[in-house]
Amino acid sequence: MLISIIFSILYLCALALCVWLAWRGGWVRALLSLLVNAVSFGEAFLLSRGFTAAFGQSLSNALKEGFLELLSLRSSAMVRETAMLNVSSFAIGAVLGMASFLVFFGIAVLLNSLLKRLLFRLFSGKKYSGFAPKKKLPGAAIPIALVSFFVTSFAILYPVGAAASIAGSAAKTCGYKLPASVLTNPVSKLYGFGGRGFMDIVAKPQNAEFTDSEELSRGAEIYISLRKVAEGKDADGGSIEQIAKSLKDSFLLTDFSSELVANAANSWKNGLKYLNRTPKLPEGRSGELVRDVLEILSGWKRENLVADIDTAINVYKLLQDNGIRKLDDGNVLFEALADEDFCEGLFLELSRNGDFIAVIPKVMRFGIGSAVDAMEIEMQEEYLVEFDAESLTEEEWRYEAKAFSTLIGRMNAMNGEGSMDVIGLLSDLYELRESKLLSNLLINLLIQLLANMGGA
Repeated sequence: MLISIIFSILYLCALALCVWLAWRGGWVRALLSLLVNAVSFGEAFLLSRGFTAAFGQSLSNALKEGFLELLSLRSSAMVRETAMLNVSSFAIGAVLGMASFLVFFGIAVLLNSLLKRLLFRLFSGKKYSGFAPKKKLPGAAIPIALVSFFVTSFAILYPVGAAASIAGSAAKTCGYKLPASVLTNPVSKLYGFGGRGFMDIVAKPQNAEFTDSEELSRGAEIYISLRKVAEGKDADGGSIEQIAKSLKDSFLLTDFSSELVANAANSWKNGLKYLNRTPKLPEGRSGELVRDVLEILSGWKRENLVADIDTAINVYKLLQDNGIRKLDDGNVLFEALADEDFCEGLFLELSRNGDFIAVIPKVMRFGIGSAVDAMEIEMQEEYLVEFDAESLTEEEWRYEAKAFSTLIGRMNAMNGEGSMDVIGLLSDLYELRESKLLSNLLINLLIQLLANMGGA
């Protein structure tokens, strides 16, 4: 807020100084200054485009490795980096285009101002600094000076205006109110009208099939949506859907995001720092489940991301509806697994996806292992039988979900009651004898229970 106020004050002071100089200097000075600024603007544009065409690609390639280091996008456990290097090259090229325009504009203004003074002295025989017209005509001088001021200030502030326009449109799309800052400042919004389009022209990479502002808009939508999720403002799952839409609409970010997720998952799974973070994975069963999920994500590519977005959205909503806010909510997840509707929804959603179907046995191992731990009995978890997951029909998955939730519910009840309900377990064993996943496990569990009772 303070920076925004200071920015506005400085802008108004510069505007007031421009008006005062125009009133004092007269219309001739104002007109010549406008000519200098307008010509300098055109020269800077042509020079910057020529510079980026000649050197932009080579400089981007030379600097892109350092860009990844700067943003902490590197670790010793990286899976791939092709898309991230492409985005790095794009970002550096855009910055070079905007920076070179500003540098060339500053140089052009200095040189053209000097040329203005030399030509004025040559044609009028007078020094420009000492020139004072008989009729200053402030009514004409001030409007001319305002146009000149806008040309100069636009050359300097158009990136701020473009950022304000992009952030504002992204926030509107995501239904999010931006905090007071330079990006929400009225001055920034004023320059956003033309700033965004001009940035696309100045910063556009050679032969690009997209515009900078479009990619930045998609990125801003994803960032804001992630913020809403982190702040707990996504009760209806709309932010996750927006992330999916923005990724699908983006030219660069789909590949980039898949690599970013894969690299982050592989780094964090191995306890390495990535994106300036080294998350502490939970202990025990929850930690094993998180590592299993990270293992799957570490294999993500563009095609995985596009195919998995809808699955991720639906699973996210299902978890949210059952009070599971994060993967290390082990106790909450364990309780939910005893609910047949939750299990059915989870199994069906995961089984329809070629990547996430591998999560089902991991979820089952987590649930059964947690129940066994709570009952303080020993059991070999590898009794989860091998099966061809893709061969199961949707109806069979419904049956397996029912079998699993019934087993977890039975074990949970036995643990709560503090007694071994062997009769109930035998009943489950008979009812779920057709289960392709749990029949061997149920028999093993019964044997272990009987052994524990015998030992007692």
